[in-house]
This record gives sequence, structure tokens and C-alpha cells, in this order.
Amino acid sequence: MSAESKAKTIELSLQDQVIYGALTTLAREVGHRLKRAAHSSLIRESDDYGAAIVSANFELLAEAETTPLQMGPLAGYCRGVMETLAEGDEALDPGGVYLHNDPYRGATHSPDIGAIAPLYAEGELFGFVGTAAHHVDIGAAVPGTCIIKAHDTFSEGLRLLAFPVEAGGEPVPAAWRLIESNVRMPDLVAGDLRAQVAACRWGQHGFQRLVERYGAERLRAATGHLLNVAELRMREAIRELPDGTYHATGFLDGYEDTGEVDIPIVVTLTIRGDEMTVDLTGSAPQLDHAPINMPFRGTTDMAVLLTLRTLLLPENEFPNLPHNAGMFRPVQIVAPEGTIVNPIFPAPTIGRFCGGQMVANLIVRALQDVLPERVCAGCSTTKAITFAGQQQGRSWIYMDVTEGAYGGMQGMDGLDAVDVLYANTKNNPIEDIEAHYPLRVERYELREDAPGDGQWRGGFGPLRDTRMLVDGFISVEGDGFRHAPWGLKGGQDGATGGVMIFDEQSPEGRLLPSKIDNMPVKAGTVVRDLCPSGGGFGPPEKRDPAARQRDIEDDLIHPGADA
Repeated sequence: MSAESKAKTIELSLQDQVIYGALTTLAREVGHRLKRAAHSSLIRESDDYGAAIVSANFELLAEAETTPLQMGPLAGYCRGVMETLAEGDEALDPGGVYLHNDPYRGATHSPDIGAIAPLYAEGELFGFVGTAAHHVDIGAAVPGTCIIKAHDTFSEGLRLLAFPVEAGGEPVPAAWRLIESNVRMPDLVAGDLRAQVAACRWGQHGFQRLVERYGAERLRAATGHLLNVAELRMREAIRELPDGTYHATGFLDGYEDTGEVDIPIVVTLTIRGDEMTVDLTGSAPQLDHAPINMPFRGTTDMAVLLTLRTLLLPENEFPNLPHNAGMFRPVQIVAPEGTIVNPIFPAPTIGRFCGGQMVANLIVRALQDVLPERVCAGCSTTKAITFAGQQQGRSWIYMDVTEGAYGGMQGMDGLDAVDVLYANTKNNPIEDIEAHYPLRVERYELREDAPGDGQWRGGFGPLRDTRMLVDGFISVEGDGFRHAPWGLKGGQDGATGGVMIFDEQSPEGRLLPSKIDNMPVKAGTVVRDLCPSGGGFGPPEKRDPAARQRDIEDDLIHPGADA
């Protein structure tokens, strides 16, 4: 097929483009309303939420541009709701809104609760509008959601399977009582959930306006065409790559206290014509009593698919490409059951984030010789620290999702102090932290002498000191304390991360492991968060002297200093 004929096959009519724009705008507005109405800083400031429009056969049609790991999985949430209802011979309530967070039925992990509402067009089910958001507490054994020790999925907090909080268009008071009586911060959690529900209701009203404008038949035809166009674009992108099989292996820190360390994840990527297979065979067996297992649907699949979309169809080259489930059709994912990338129920999964980041990182590494101008060196993983305590008989919980840095890439140094790969959340403003919690941020800066050197150096990860103003507890869910982000093409490795404690017993500071479970800390304790820095790309001797001098003048690099 000639380039000209291929171009003709992917042309969209003007009305198709308008309908895609309308659906995307609707998803964005749903997300915006959730963000504006949310109570917690995780949603309001850090954007740890998603919103999407999904078809009746569970294909993503349009989404808001927030956190990829909250938007992409929403189709899986919708499937999980319908599977659960079918098991109980329950009919979908046209006036219902369902909460869902089962990691074995589409949810990314249990703190990411989805709110799902049906969309009807001229009396027939067209699809769903959904929101998903990370909640600061879901009633598990320890405050917050940085849970790094759990016997099974039942010990990770509330399980909500197609749980109706509105029925027939009206709230279900008993449902809200159950939730509020099982979490430590009921006003905050229920407030965020009600914001999700209200956003879905607004999405239903907005969708009805589209039905009135275009009609059900035209909407279905347009969305079908948009899915096919996205699929064709992805097939074309894959077809341009050389056939072959490509490998990458990485290691998670694991648990130093039990000796379960250096947990392998293996990626084998095979390209044949216009299709690709990503095989995770060889990855570690699941950990039955440690929650770093990754649900296949919602975490593992999204880590693969979202990374491939970014690498093969980058936004700067395909600015008007419909982003929907069609582009995932040419990709098959193989993940053996009973492994860390596809655990068997009821293995715990709440700490799955760092493993998913590793999968995404390894997809990039496996394609280093296939897409040398698009891949980057090793990126850091995001770390979460929960600060918690009691004041005047009420719980307070703050979850700090800290940034990392990208590795260098062809023609560009790595990005500094940003969330990476499939996350894309924002840091929380210091003013917001100090206004709402008994915490004081005393230092926040880029780590010096930390990135991997190279022709294009890695990005600088940040350093942050937070002082506890009252007695409390901290939990840490992190990785990359044992294994640094790797360099590529002759570049040097970046710097490992860490968490340090400065208190009366350790005034000089002591380094903690990457996973901490509800450790007591006294008022006055300083918690130092050291985020990993990215790997370098290309031989350091080829680095532009002017670029190196700029880093020295900015007091970020000190020749002769240890990284």
C-alpha cells in the first residue's frame, strides 16, 4: 500500500473530528469538576485522578489529560463493574452510580476508587462515564495507603465491588454510612467520593446534550471510526520498526528485613509486521505476603500500553491523533499467572506502583536500539511517604508523592524534579502542606552531583526535608534504593534514592530502607527525602563543554565530588 493510499484510509471526516473533540472536552470537564470539588490535596493539588468516557464493550473512547495511570484503566473498572453485576444476576441500574476498587477486576489498586455511571443514547446503553482517584485512607491496618506489609488483599482496606452509592438517581444512605464508618478521615474520603459521583452525574448530562445534537447512530459510527483510525496509526508505527525480539531486565529492591531482595522483572518484546508482543515471562513469582504484586489489568497492562503509545505515537509528532483503545489492539501482553506481574487472588497488591514503573522503564530500555532517538536512559521511580497522627482525637494523614527525574536522551538532558513515565502527578505546594497538617517543609531543592553523566546527563532528582511538629508515624513506599537508574549508550548510571531520619538518637541522620511500615517518630524529627536522579545517555566525553559549565555555574555539579 502506498503512502498516499494509506493516508487516505486514515482520514477523518470533519464531523468525526468534532465528535472526538466533544467527547474529549466532556471527559476534561468531568475531571475538572472533580478536581474543583475535591477535598484532599492528592486530587486538588497533585492531580492524582482521572476521568474518561468508555464504550459499552469496554473500550476507552476519550479521557482527561491528568494522570495516565488513573485514566487508562477506567475501561477495566467498567468491565469489572459489569462482571460483578452479572455474577449476582443484577441488572445495571440506569440511575445508579457504582464505586469499584477491586484490583482483580480492573482497578489499579484498592486506594484508587472508581465511580462509574452508565450512559444511554436513545434508550440503549452507549457506554459509561467514569472517574478514578487515589484516596488517602481506606481503612487498612495502618493509616494511609503506603502499606508495605499485608497478608492478603483483604488486609488492604475496604473492598468495593460494583458498590452502589446512588440508586434510581438517589443517594443510598446506608452505603455512605458503611464507608464513613470504616475510614480514619470520613469527611475527607467521603467528600472526595461525593465529588467523583457528582462529576459522573455532570458527565451524564453532558453526554445527553451530545445525543441530542448528533443522535445515537452518528455517535456510534464516529466512535467506531475513531477507534479504527487509532488502531491503523499504531499498526503503521509498529510496521516501521525492524522485526525482531528485544530484551530488558530490571530489579526491584524488595524487602531487606526478610531477605526477599532484588526482585527481577523481565521484558521480551517481539515485533512481527504490524503487531507486537510484550512477554513478561521470567519475572519473579508473586510475593504472597508482600503487596508489591501488580494487578495485570489496571497496572501491568497500562504500564506496557501507555509507554508504547508515548514511544511510538508521541504527541509532538501526532498532535491530532485520537487517543483511544484502538491503538492498543495490535499489542498482545503475556504475563504468566502467579507472577509478580499477574498475581493470583487474594495476593496483596496495594504497593504495586514501583513495579509498574519498572515495567514501563524496561519497555523503554528494550527499545533502545529500535528507537534510539526517542528512548531515554533509566528514570527514577516515584516514592510515597505517609505522615500520620492524632490531634484532638481526630486522625490526620498526609500522603506526599514525591517526584524523580528522567534519564537523558538523544539531544536532551533528562528532566529535573518531575513525576515520570506512567504517573505524571504534581507535587503538593508547601503552602498547602503547612496550612493543613502539623508539618514544616524546611528544605526543598535539586540534589547536587546526582545525575548520571553522559553526552546528555540525567535529570536531577529533588531533596526535601520535612519536620514533624507533633508526635506521629511515617510509612514509606519506595524503590530504587538498591538499584540506580541505568545509563544508556555509554552514559553513566544515575543516583539511588533514599529516606533519612534526623532525630535525637541520630542527629547526623540515618538511612532507612525503601519500605517502612508505620514507624513512630517524635515531634521535631526531620524526614529527608532523597529522590533518585536519572541515568546519562551517551559517552560523558562527548558532552558539550558549555552545557557542563552551565551546571557548574548553577552550583549543581562540582567536579571531583562523589555522586
